[in-house]
Amino acid sequence: MMKALTSSCSKAMVETLGPFSPRVPLCVSDRPEFCFTLRSKSEKKGWNLLLLKLVRNNDLYPVHAVPPKDQVDLETVEPQAQQSEQTNESKFVRVSFQLQKTCNFGEQFLIVGGGPVLGSWDPLEALPMTWSEGHVWAVELDMPAGQTFQYKFILKGEGGDIIWQPGLDRLIHTWETKNRIVVLEDWENVELQKITEEDQLAEPNEEPQV
Repeated sequence: MMKALTSSCSKAMVETLGPFSPRVPLCVSDRPEFCFTLRSKSEKKGWNLLLLKLVRNNDLYPVHAVPPKDQVDLETVEPQAQQSEQTNESKFVRVSFQLQKTCNFGEQFLIVGGGPVLGSWDPLEALPMTWSEGHVWAVELDMPAGQTFQYKFILKGEGGDIIWQPGLDRLIHTWETKNRIVVLEDWENVELQKITEEDQLAEPNEEPQV
């Protein structure tokens, strides 16, 4: 009779525990008091170990939950390499793209390239550049450090028509630095590209300091 009652009671409890899942197979005995452990995943993505006790009371076995003494956050235990990779991904560097090129009134230069930061090669998502004295067009972006990006400049006419920069795609490989990375480009000749560093306080149209 005792075995039947405890077995039925145990089965009913497991079915009504909802998000709890047994850590070990449920085992009961003929003793009037016994316990078993369950584990549940908390909102903080950790595992709570719960000790459930069945106490005999007028042939009934109510469940008493003992508060967990320890909680282990499994997701904080990650390989060191993975943590290092996530740290590098969170580092950004300031990059200034500059193009010296004349254009007609009402026209504008934009930059577009690979990755969301450069519009994913979509001319509609191209980033507009700002004109300054000397016909220098520039735009500054915060870009992930330690990555290579392909890009090109495009000339947008007053009526919305687009002319792509001729030649091969331009390349920039960013690196970790507290300074601003300055990329000087020529419209026609890719070999005239110059990449330097300058202090963050310097103006974009000033001569970069190597």
